[in-house]
Amino acid sequence: MGPGAEQSPYAASPTPMTFPRMWAPPWAPRSPTCLEPPIPPRRKQIFSFEINVSVAIITFASNPKVIMSVLYDNSRDVTEVINSLNNVNYKDHENGTGTNTYAALNSVHIMMNNQMQRLGMKTAAWQEIRHAIILLTDGKSNMGGSPKLAVDNIKEILNINQQRSDYLDIYAIGVGKLDVDWRELNELGSKKDGERHAFILQDTEALYQVFEHMLDVSQLTHTICGVGNMSANASVQERTPWHVTIKPKGQETCRGTLISDQWVLTAAHCFRNAENSSLWRVSVGDPKSQWGKDFSIDKVVISSGFDVFAKKDQGIREFYGDDIALLKLAEKVKMSTHARPICLPCTVEANLALRRPPGSTCRDHESELLNKLSIPAHFVALSGKKMNINLKTGTEWTSCIEAVSQDKITFPDLKDVREVVTDQFLCSGTENDDNPCKGESGGAVFLERRHRFFQVGLVSWGLYNPCGKNNKNSRQRAPKGKIPRDFHISLFRQQPWLRQHLEGILNFLPL
Repeated sequence: MGPGAEQSPYAASPTPMTFPRMWAPPWAPRSPTCLEPPIPPRRKQIFSFEINVSVAIITFASNPKVIMSVLYDNSRDVTEVINSLNNVNYKDHENGTGTNTYAALNSVHIMMNNQMQRLGMKTAAWQEIRHAIILLTDGKSNMGGSPKLAVDNIKEILNINQQRSDYLDIYAIGVGKLDVDWRELNELGSKKDGERHAFILQDTEALYQVFEHMLDVSQLTHTICGVGNMSANASVQERTPWHVTIKPKGQETCRGTLISDQWVLTAAHCFRNAENSSLWRVSVGDPKSQWGKDFSIDKVVISSGFDVFAKKDQGIREFYGDDIALLKLAEKVKMSTHARPICLPCTVEANLALRRPPGSTCRDHESELLNKLSIPAHFVALSGKKMNINLKTGTEWTSCIEAVSQDKITFPDLKDVREVVTDQFLCSGTENDDNPCKGESGGAVFLERRHRFFQVGLVSWGLYNPCGKNNKNSRQRAPKGKIPRDFHISLFRQQPWLRQHLEGILNFLPL
């Protein structure tokens, strides 16, 4: 199975929009005893993006058999594709006397030709399709002639030349401890600078990693939100590419979130003692690699409602209501696998990622994302590692915030916990939750839906610092008797302020 890229025949403007689509011919057993190819664990991921994906499946020995064609309506249905892969019957080839790779690739060529006839050879709908062929074989074609002839025919129908090399990828993969013919694999695989398209893999685990690489849609998109690379070999920054570090005068104090190519969301209290923000820097991407870069700040927007001493007369030494701020970077961030915005709920971009209908509202997003009493979510640690928490709602939220009343050291004279923890805050820190450290404030509180990541809050304050003063990379569980609770500004409660300052930057849905 494989993904690729397609031009949608429907366009909202005179210039059609380009979307990926994939051709995937080919599970290739030589006999019924051949290794059954594994299904990639992230096979659904390519379908989770706002792109049109069609999949073809072909098995072959002496003769090819089309299990699914891109001409079928169900080739765009992830459930149907998976069912077809799971139900492939390799006994169909048990009487096969050889391997006819040419015939398999020629069936792909015929399928492409039929698609071209349907769409029209000179239309953008045909010319902008991106194709990927994934061929699993032992590289030993012993009948049917040279498979390279079929590849040449495919290149001709797709008009593949130096300017259009991105419109076709052929991956030739030999799997298992077989005497694989490397020359044939290498001849069939695409030749592109800095990329590898021919592989000999010893086991299915190695095959999984190759599929993860092929399914990495972050390589195909620009500012698409909420894309994290979850492959086995991804760095911590590639897993959470929206995560940034805020540094006043070279010292790291807070974290933040890239929400567009020029705006960062963070906590207002990070700027309590900021004398001159022009001296501050925002580190985007991995600072240990060529992808890391420090940006100066063009503008700081702090919520006018934030006043840490607003309730001092009520015996509340510090209050963190409206603990939210925006930073406009002095220049735009170049998007990459190391720097990419997260999805903010209540935006058109997030609505596309959630695969919701166009008429959806902000309330619909809240109902979908915070739809349980306890919702698994994450934040990013000082080390860059993704940490686990559970956000509480309803009666669970009420129980979660009660810990504030019991902390007599922090709040010795507190009469009403709702004076400290208003409905602006999400609550976590129960059971086996990780607790944010000092220095992780302002970072995203996010969760995963449909293989995309959505920020629902930002780290604000807590009752316990697990890192201490000496070793910020070593987290300690709260000692007995100390109740760890953490509070995060809810982005659903900050919608009016976000819309006031980000209108025109993001496209917001009705409340």
